[in-house]
Amino acid sequence: MKTPDVAEQSSATPPENAQSFGTADPVLDCVRFLARAWRKSDSPAILAAGLPLQNGRMTTQLIEPALARVGVSANPLHQSIARLQPFDFPVVLLRSEQPPLVILRRLNSRNYRVFDPSIGDEKTISARALDARQSVDLLQISPDYSVVQESTGTRFANTKHWFWSAVRGHTRSIVYVLLAAAFVNVFALAFPLFTMNVYDRVLPNSAQTTLWVLAIGIGMVSIFDLLLKLARSGVIEYVGRSIDFRLSSALFDRVLNTPMSSRPSSTGAFISKIGQYEVLREFVAASTLVMFVDLLFLGLFAYIIAIFVGWLVLFPLLAGLIALIITIVIAVLSSKAVKSALAESSARNAVLVEALTGVQSVKASRAEGQLLHRWEAAVLASSHTQDKLRSYQSLATNTTATLSQLSLVGIIVGGSYMFTSGDVTTGSIIAAMMLSNRLIAPIGMIAGTLLKTRAAIEAYRSVDQIMKLPDERPNRPAQAQRVVREGRISFNKVRFTYPGSKSYVLDGISFSVRPGEKIGIIGRIGSGKTTIGRLLVNFHRATEGEVLLDGVDIDQYHPEDLRRAVGLVVQDPEIFNGSVRDNIIMSDPGASEERIMAAARRAGVEGFVSRHPQGYDMPVGERGVLLSGGQRQTIALARTMLVEPKILFLDEPSSSMDLATEKQLIKHLENSLMPDQTVLIATHRYSLLSLVTRMMVLDNGKLVADGPKDEVLKQLRMRADAS
Repeated sequence: MKTPDVAEQSSATPPENAQSFGTADPVLDCVRFLARAWRKSDSPAILAAGLPLQNGRMTTQLIEPALARVGVSANPLHQSIARLQPFDFPVVLLRSEQPPLVILRRLNSRNYRVFDPSIGDEKTISARALDARQSVDLLQISPDYSVVQESTGTRFANTKHWFWSAVRGHTRSIVYVLLAAAFVNVFALAFPLFTMNVYDRVLPNSAQTTLWVLAIGIGMVSIFDLLLKLARSGVIEYVGRSIDFRLSSALFDRVLNTPMSSRPSSTGAFISKIGQYEVLREFVAASTLVMFVDLLFLGLFAYIIAIFVGWLVLFPLLAGLIALIITIVIAVLSSKAVKSALAESSARNAVLVEALTGVQSVKASRAEGQLLHRWEAAVLASSHTQDKLRSYQSLATNTTATLSQLSLVGIIVGGSYMFTSGDVTTGSIIAAMMLSNRLIAPIGMIAGTLLKTRAAIEAYRSVDQIMKLPDERPNRPAQAQRVVREGRISFNKVRFTYPGSKSYVLDGISFSVRPGEKIGIIGRIGSGKTTIGRLLVNFHRATEGEVLLDGVDIDQYHPEDLRRAVGLVVQDPEIFNGSVRDNIIMSDPGASEERIMAAARRAGVEGFVSRHPQGYDMPVGERGVLLSGGQRQTIALARTMLVEPKILFLDEPSSSMDLATEKQLIKHLENSLMPDQTVLIATHRYSLLSLVTRMMVLDNGKLVADGPKDEVLKQLRMRADAS
C-alpha cells in the first residue's frame, strides 16, 4: 500500500503547525506532528495519558507507545539515512543531546526535508548536517495495520499479542543465542578429543611437541568457549531485561487502565496474580533456550561415543532413556502441585495485603489472632506443596546422577574387555566417559526445566487473564476528539447495580444540570450519592439508561479528557508516599509553582503547610499516615483543583474535618469556585449547603426531591414534622 506523502500533508497547513508546535516538549511535538500527518488524533492528553513522563515531558523512549495509541507504528532501525529508500520515509532521527527530527523525504543527494520541533515547523537540512552516511538510530513511521477498523461497527481491535510481540522484537538476538549455544556444544567435543590424543599418541610416544601443539589448540578453544559463553550470557541478560521491561510495563498499564467494574473483588488475589509475573520473568530471563539446544546435540554426542567405543554407547543411551522417562513421569505428577503452589501463593498474598492495608481496623477489632490463624493455615498449605515439589526435583536430580554413574561403570567394565581384545584404546574409553556425562547431564536438567516450564505456563495463564481484561480507553485512532466544553450533565432513566449485586444502587433516576449550577446532593447512607460521581467519571457504566455530558454519551470521551474535565474528590482519598507537593501535582506534573500554590490555597492546604518547617516538601508517609483525615481531604481537593475542571464533584469533602477547618474550607470554596463551574456536593452536613442553590434528595436509589434549595429544605422540614 502506498504511504501518503507526509511532507505534503503537513506543509498544507503551515500556519496551524506554527501555532500549535514549538512548545516546551519537542518530543511530544514530533509525536503530534506525525499523528496529525496520518490524520489521527493529535491531542496531547490522549497521546501522553498514562505514560511515565519525566518532569512532565515526553522522552524518545515513549514515541512508540504514544503513537501506537492512535494507530501509528514506530519501528526501530539502525542504519544510515543515505541508504533509506523513498518508501521508507518518514523516519524519526533520535539524537542523544538534541531533540529528535522527523525526516520527511529526500529532496536530492544533498538535502532532506525535515520537521524540527525546536522551531515548530518544517525546514530543509543538508545531508552533511544529518551525518547521512553514518549508521544512526531511527524510527520508521507507518500506519499500524494490526489496528483494523470494522466497517460495520465502531470498534478497533489490536491483534498484537502482549507476550509474543515483545519476544518477536528480539528474534535476531535469540538466533545469536542459539548459534552461540551450538558452537559451545561443538567446542565441548574438543576436550574429549584432546584427552584421547594425549593418552593414545602423546604418552606412548613421548611426543612433547605434539603435546604442546594440542595444549595450545585446546587453550585457544577454551578462550573462544569462554568468550562465547560470556557473550551468550550478556545477550540473554539483555533480551531478558528488555522483554521484562516491555512486559511489566504492559502489565502495569493494563492494571491501571482496567475499568473498576472489571477488577477482581479481592485486591490481595489480584496482587498475587500480578506477582506471578515474576515466575514468567525468571523463565524468560533464564537459559532455557540453551538447554533445549543442548538436547538437540545429544544425538551428535551419542554418535561420537559410538565411534570411540562402539556398542558401549548403549550404556549412556539406556541411562539417558531411563532418566528421561523418570523425568517426564515426575513432571506429570508434579503438574498438579505446581498449580496448587500458585493458588496457595495467591491465597497467602491475599491475607497479607488485607492485613497490611487494614492494620488499624485489625488492631481496633482485636482480630490479630484470626488473621494470624488464616496466615498460618495458608503458609502451612504452601509449605507442604513446596516440600512436595522439592522432593520431586530432588528425586529427578539424584536418579539422574545415579544413572550417570552406572553408565560410567558400564563403559569402564565393557571398555576393559574391549581393551583386552584390542578393539579400543585407553584414550577412547576416557573420551567416551567424558562424553557420557555430557550426554546425560542435560537430561538431568529436564526435570527442573519442566517444573519451571509448567510454573511459567500457569503464570502465563494468570497474567494473560489480566491482560485480557477490558481497557477503559477507547481504541479509536480517528482524529475526532470529544472535549467537555460547557459542563452540562444529563442522567436519563439511569439504573445501576454493582457487579455481583442484584439490587439497584440507582433506580431510574433522571435529572439535568446546567453549566455553572451549584447543587447539593443529600440522602441516607447507601442512597446512591457517591455512585453518581463514579458514573460521571466513568469508573462504572450505567446498567440501564444514559449519562450525557454536553449532550454526548459519556463513553465517547477519552478517560483522560473526561477526568480532566470532571474532577472527583472522593470521601476517603488515597495519599501516596512522598511530599505534599508530590501528591498535589499528580494530576498535572508540569504545573508551575504559581498554579500549585494557588490550588493549595483554594483547597486550604496552605493553612497547615505554612506551619511546617519543610513547607510543601513536608512528608506525608505511606497512604498519608502522617496526616490527619482532614489534611488528606484538602490535599485531594487541591490535586483536583490544580487542573481547574469544568465539573467538580465533592463527595463528603469535610467528613474528616473539625468545624473550624470546615468553615475555612467553605470560605475557600466560596472564593474559588468559578461562576461557570458546575459543582455537585454530596454531603450529610447542612453547613456545606451554603455553597449551593439547588438540592437533590436521594432515597434508596430514587430521586425523591429536586429543586431550589429553600423549597427542598422546606419540604424536608414538613415531612419531618409530619412523621
